[in-house]
Amino acid sequence: MKKKVIVLATLIICSAKIFAQTYVEFVPTAGYTFNDRVGFNNSYAKIDGSTNFGGSFLFNINRRIGFDLLYSHMSTTSGFYDFNNNAPGVTKISSGNLNLDYIMLGPVQTFDIPNSPVRPFIGAMLGASIFTPGILENANDVKFTWGVQAGTNIYFTPWFGLRLKAQLLAPVDGSNGGFYAGNSSSGQPVETYPADVLQFSLNAGLVIGLGKEMPLLRPRAHVRRPRYRPYPPPYRYY
Repeated sequence: MKKKVIVLATLIICSAKIFAQTYVEFVPTAGYTFNDRVGFNNSYAKIDGSTNFGGSFLFNINRRIGFDLLYSHMSTTSGFYDFNNNAPGVTKISSGNLNLDYIMLGPVQTFDIPNSPVRPFIGAMLGASIFTPGILENANDVKFTWGVQAGTNIYFTPWFGLRLKAQLLAPVDGSNGGFYAGNSSSGQPVETYPADVLQFSLNAGLVIGLGKEMPLLRPRAHVRRPRYRPYPPPYRYY
């Protein structure tokens, strides 16, 4: 039974070797974002790792260039810690829940592998990140954010495939910005500044084509230019 499934999957992949990509693709994704730590003088803030989910719409101009509109959400916990000067270890000052939402847009470059349904891609993104602390649900903090992504799409049909990717999202700190790490029972919440927050994640998702299949990219025809020959010298009459 397993052999039949493997053979069937192989036939489907081989049958799609020159297909792939529609003008619009919907890509629901889920993955894991690793924890990140922001250092300060004698203290640090930490955003714990957690699962993330979201999706993107990929608007393809052709089979090589497109624009990705991405949304990602993560519910996690954050904490603020102080280094003990006279004792080993650290002291937790405050901790609490934290929600992170990202809205990003950027170009995507896709690469062809001849006779293969595998299409690697790289991309860059600009957008916004929204920090929502658990202690103050209405105290959203919006940050300008840049990001990069890289991975591959594996197409089984022109309208269905699998996406595997790694992405890095980096909120940019502002002079008056910050996010809270704490809970309401601790009295005064602790405010820290995400100066070097780097959210690295690994994600997987489905590629669902919503538009027409795009035509294949055809190589440029080599135009043979006429060769100009110098005229022979005029005949001299004697």
